[in-house]
Amino acid sequence: MSDREEILADFQACTGIEDIGEAFVFLEEANWNLMDAVNRVLPHGSQDLPVSSIHIGGNLAPTNPEVQEIGLHADRRPISPIIAQLPQPLQLVSMSNDFHMRSRGTRNILKIRVNFNESHIDVQIPDDETVEGVKLLIHSELGIPPCKQELFGWNSDRPPRDSTRLAALNLPGEIVLHLHVKTNAEDTNGEDSKRLPQVYKLVIWDETHKKLHSINFPGTKSILEVKQDVYDLTNTPVRHQFWSGWPPQAKDDTVLAASGVQTPVHNLTVSEMIKETNRPVDEQMVNEILSDDGSTADEFEDASDVVMEDMFIHDTPPSRPQPLMPEGIEDEAIAAIHFAEGFSQRYGHCHPMFFQGSLDDAMRESVLQPARDRKLLAVYVHHDGSVSSNVFCTQVLCSESVVSFLTSNFIIWGWDMTLPGNRLQLLNTVARHFDNLASRTLRNVDVEKLPLLLIVTRSRATNEVLTVIQGNVNVDELMTQLLQATEMFSEQQRVEIAEEEEREARELVKREQDEAYQASLLADRAKEELRRQEEAEKQRLQEEKRLQEEYEKQILMVTQMEKEEKRQLAIKRLPSEPSADKIDISTTIRFRLPGGNTATRRFLAAETLQVLLDYLLVEGFPVEDYKVLSSWPRKDLTSLDSTKSLRELNLVPQETLIIEER
Repeated sequence: MSDREEILADFQACTGIEDIGEAFVFLEEANWNLMDAVNRVLPHGSQDLPVSSIHIGGNLAPTNPEVQEIGLHADRRPISPIIAQLPQPLQLVSMSNDFHMRSRGTRNILKIRVNFNESHIDVQIPDDETVEGVKLLIHSELGIPPCKQELFGWNSDRPPRDSTRLAALNLPGEIVLHLHVKTNAEDTNGEDSKRLPQVYKLVIWDETHKKLHSINFPGTKSILEVKQDVYDLTNTPVRHQFWSGWPPQAKDDTVLAASGVQTPVHNLTVSEMIKETNRPVDEQMVNEILSDDGSTADEFEDASDVVMEDMFIHDTPPSRPQPLMPEGIEDEAIAAIHFAEGFSQRYGHCHPMFFQGSLDDAMRESVLQPARDRKLLAVYVHHDGSVSSNVFCTQVLCSESVVSFLTSNFIIWGWDMTLPGNRLQLLNTVARHFDNLASRTLRNVDVEKLPLLLIVTRSRATNEVLTVIQGNVNVDELMTQLLQATEMFSEQQRVEIAEEEEREARELVKREQDEAYQASLLADRAKEELRRQEEAEKQRLQEEKRLQEEYEKQILMVTQMEKEEKRQLAIKRLPSEPSADKIDISTTIRFRLPGGNTATRRFLAAETLQVLLDYLLVEGFPVEDYKVLSSWPRKDLTSLDSTKSLRELNLVPQETLIIEER
């Protein structure tokens, strides 16, 4: 186990703090001095209660006189020598079935009334919680982020730190606090409240380990919390981190939504400052560090055992500054990010906002936009070998008037051609995108004439350099040339906007005509398709009708043939009509035919009903189509047994039958 792991375990055992993050905060504040960290947590006067049991370093020590001395575990092994130095005796209380050493006395509940905007809320919280716990409760009730809360009314000369235990403030059981919500310049237009739900993507270049990290953070994340998360990635403690790229208003307690970071992506650089062990303490530097850290001079004096190696300061600045961007970065976007960060580190935060992307991206955001949205592109070419570079950057390019004018009217893209590889890369890029003037200018330019500002515009679908501004000008001369360039651009832009509007009008008319033609064509096609479908449907119906008629004809023909065949058979088997002198054995049947006609025929009384039906079939009245009805009683003879004789059917000596269509 490493020294810090042992100190952490001993600190948690002594204080009962289970949250590793909270324990880290106290140990970091005490520079990993266990005595100092424990004294920060333990209120004075809480270490004189009787000892019932002890739980140190993971071993339970019963209250036995033989093992009650602070330097031994229950199994008589010496405990950590660091714990052995703690003040004695320590207060110990039992919790559940286990025993934990505690130094904060009994667990009291504080009742806190928080006044805010002519109203109030009441909260209750144990006194072993921290000030941050109170702010979290207020956040759950009112929705105000803890980083924006200022609480007044504590029993102290100044507001306590968020990590301070409530028990250490000697508060009464009931206390009234007043809540003030911190604001900054961006809060005046209400933008923070809109930006809080946003997610911010921070692209962080770790200069020490040469790694690029891309992390998404919510808008409620504070700058300090971001730095603490970066510690997990880079293993560089917050106090040793050196940052560049934060906006001026971004302080440790500022949330991202109020920090002014760019959306949706903001680029940052972090590095680990160089250690120094034998440098005398500079009082002014100490005050600055204390001011940045939020500590006081008294706290600094109390931490006398903190060695000065924790102050990470360069001995002396290098005699020759490093180039604004390293050599050999093939990705133009990454190189541009390095340039912007290097320029900010060297010349301060008041500088033109260099576009952090490739030249292709910068052109798409400027000269390749439609005419009404187009901006001039300013390509700044830097070279550390020129004596004019430092003067031009500090006194001209970074002046507030120039920065404001460039930011409003230009997209600025920067490149450092100090190193040969970067110079060659820039020449290839410029030759690929711009006209020959730009390539010749950069290829033949004397180093002493650098730096340069190439003002690039787009005319007639061609990227061209409008003007070249050398770095030997003052602010007024630079502003004059920039104004002239913008006036030329504005005149050109008005012409191109008019041309674009005319072209868009023509295209609109042509598009409307095309749409009308297409609509007419579609309508004609729809009509033709409908006519064709109707014609096809008509033909289909006619064909179906024809086929149906042919089928019916065939059926009728077959039926007629079958009927004729049956009729011929009936003719063959029909006996001849008996003579009139056989009245006693015959019967006379009178048929009333459809249409009013009548027919009469004699039949033998012994003949069957089938003979009568065969006669009717021969006469054209088959039983399939006609019924044979008796007059009295009225009945259908075709439904009777055809083998019965006419006598059996009482059709003698005479009868009238009615022939009726079915």
